[in-house]
Amino acid sequence: MSHDQSWMMTLLSLLAIAGIAGSPALSAELPSETQLERLMETASQTPDRPDHDYATNSLQALLRQSQELKLSKEQTDKIKTITEQYERTRRDREMAYKRSEMDALKLIHDNRSSLFAIENAVQKADQEHSRLRMAGIKALREARDVLRPEQFSQWRQGHAAQQMAQGVPRQERGEQYDRESADAGRIAPH
Repeated sequence: MSHDQSWMMTLLSLLAIAGIAGSPALSAELPSETQLERLMETASQTPDRPDHDYATNSLQALLRQSQELKLSKEQTDKIKTITEQYERTRRDREMAYKRSEMDALKLIHDNRSSLFAIENAVQKADQEHSRLRMAGIKALREARDVLRPEQFSQWRQGHAAQQMAQGVPRQERGEQYDRESADAGRIAPH
């Protein structure tokens, strides 16, 4: 299932829940902050989560293989800087993404919210997620540009072989994502 399909299924499920909760027969108080936080925590553990870690895992793998790839100190230092900058950006982008998801969930669960407001909040969350993904892609491109063509080719072959040797990722087998299986993520960040 693609990320877009997964996102649509999640959205439809949330809208269905909001519709049921909004019916007069089942009308109750709005969910508390704690309930919404629990919902967000559950949502953050969905199978598409490895997308956010792919760039980090790849950059760290590149640094671990620096001797094999015969990276110079200057190249290693540049890649470390790119990795550190990306980690800061990723934290900021993830926080913005989670905030926008929380805003969307609040609107979904607020019976007084218009569908227009919900749609705008969902679109904002999608934009934040895209910014997060693009930050990872940008960092990987910057790291690639530090490498000589033969180094990049060697790293790419080794990295792909390592991922293929791990077999089918857990989430593609229908298993729950967990931090320990993060290295068994997708081969591409999207």
